[in-house]
Amino acid sequence: MKSQNNNIENQNDKKKKYSYIKRFINYYYRDEAYQRSEKQIENEKFILFSIPFNRWILFPSSLLVQICLGAFYGWSIFNKPIDTYIYNDPIKGKAPITYYITMSIFGITLLFVGPWLERNGPKKGLLVGGIFYSFAHFFAAIGVYTKQIVIVYIGYGICSGIGNSFTYLSPVSTLQKWFPDHRGLASGVSVCGLSMGGIIFSQCLTPMLKKFNIVITFIILGCIFLFIILLQALIFRLPPPPNYNINNNNNNNNNNNNNNNNNNNNNNNNNNNNNNNNNNNNNNNINNTETNQEEEEENKENNIEILKEPDLNKMTIIESITSYEFRILYIMFFANGVCSNIISSRLADFVQDIFYKDVKTASMVVSVTSVFNFLGRILFPIISEKIGRRESFNIILTILFIIFWLITKIISEHSFGGFISLIWVYSFMYGGGFGVVPAFLTDLFGTKNISTCHALILTSWNLSGVCGGFIFTGIYDTLRNQYHYKVDNPILYNINFYWVSCVIMVGWVCSFFIPVKIKYRLYPPIPNQLLQFTIFNRIFRIIKNKKNPFQLVSKEKENEEWNNYLINYNKSLNLENNNDNNNNNNNNNNNNNNNNNNNNINTPTSSSSNSNNKII
Repeated sequence: MKSQNNNIENQNDKKKKYSYIKRFINYYYRDEAYQRSEKQIENEKFILFSIPFNRWILFPSSLLVQICLGAFYGWSIFNKPIDTYIYNDPIKGKAPITYYITMSIFGITLLFVGPWLERNGPKKGLLVGGIFYSFAHFFAAIGVYTKQIVIVYIGYGICSGIGNSFTYLSPVSTLQKWFPDHRGLASGVSVCGLSMGGIIFSQCLTPMLKKFNIVITFIILGCIFLFIILLQALIFRLPPPPNYNINNNNNNNNNNNNNNNNNNNNNNNNNNNNNNNNNNNNNNNINNTETNQEEEEENKENNIEILKEPDLNKMTIIESITSYEFRILYIMFFANGVCSNIISSRLADFVQDIFYKDVKTASMVVSVTSVFNFLGRILFPIISEKIGRRESFNIILTILFIIFWLITKIISEHSFGGFISLIWVYSFMYGGGFGVVPAFLTDLFGTKNISTCHALILTSWNLSGVCGGFIFTGIYDTLRNQYHYKVDNPILYNINFYWVSCVIMVGWVCSFFIPVKIKYRLYPPIPNQLLQFTIFNRIFRIIKNKKNPFQLVSKEKENEEWNNYLINYNKSLNLENNNDNNNNNNNNNNNNNNNNNNNNINTPTSSSSNSNNKII
């Protein structure tokens, strides 16, 4: 009995813990937009003083922010100078751990940054991110100067991870909101600066380390990044709310003030004004009923002729990140980035170990690879505007699979020209996936949820990099240590590329099953249905039927079922609108009655004051 009671208590404790976690998730990922006052929206018309704001200035501004972040991806340049300064041993191997700590913190912080940005806006996001990212370099300088690698790990690793997440996401979500007419271009520009920063700092850091020591270099970089990112924070802002007109609001306020002044000055005419107000209220009520009747007639006509489709911007954050489409895209993006950290961290080793090239040639290959990554990030999103986001991912994952299938033969034949050609095409396609995904997410879930969705989708890239790196290193070390293969043996890399090809194949298959049109995303299920999916714009069903469990829905039946769904949806939508209109009308009538009562109460006092004036 005691054991049973203990089991029941343990189960209850687990349920309570689960409910607390669930409540926290629902609360933190709640649907709450960034709130601004009218004065704040008015002030955001100008950048500084009388300099007017223009949305196109966000493009160069976001580039500058992302270029600053690109310095982190040149961390490998700092490894040997840090180990030399602290341990007097350039191959000690302690400094590279900082990179992995930063990537881990970056992935964890992404889980929380998205909803925070939606509630606080990009300006605060850049302020927080810029301070953390720049101070990470100051902490690194302190850690190196005091020869305490722990300070470098904690100071740079944690602060840089937090700063990267805030600073990276802020421009991406902002540009998607400002450029609904150029989503592909906005998506590409918002992420291409990262590669550009990698190119710039890969050429700048080595001369800086030669002219200054490692401590001074970190201090200089921290000051530069703090100045640039905080300056760009002044420029970033969100678009004003839809249907917002400051001039109209100001005019209404002015009219109300004028009316109040007139009422106070013309006390003798209060009775007449009250009568006029009553007549106006009656006329307003008549006008309201007439407009409501017109709206009802229009709604009735819409129910018959025009059926509205559901609005994606009304999806909540929880609905977006738990949807079937988000899960499929998560797998696709995982496949896109599974080999990214492997290639970027070991490309120089490929060139030197397999093809016997010198360090200068390896450095050239790495630099050109970054250029192709930059081009992919900015060009592929623009191409996706023409061919579609899903089709873009179809092409990207197809070419990636072909590359990793061919590269095993190229490495075995020691063809250096073929190898670098495939690597550069890979870098272009990999960058293209990064550029397309923000616009793809906006198409699927609307601008309202882009920060959270993009933050969580980046965790798949982070996860793929960590998992891919561990698996690759494990296989590589096993083949070298247990089977004694030399570093120039292609089998060390070919076996790894085989499993990478399989992961990419899974992502490629999934890319055909992600529905893009709202019709296929919300298509209603039928009774006894087990599974439903869309491929090549055709709906397939698996139902509980022994004779014929697989069902291909005909186009006629598809249109019929979709129209029935829209009719029911519009009926419920009209009921909600009618209820809202009735509530608004009741509130307006109550307000009018309260105003009339207040006016009637005020009139005797004014008349008594007039009579007193006459007596005096």
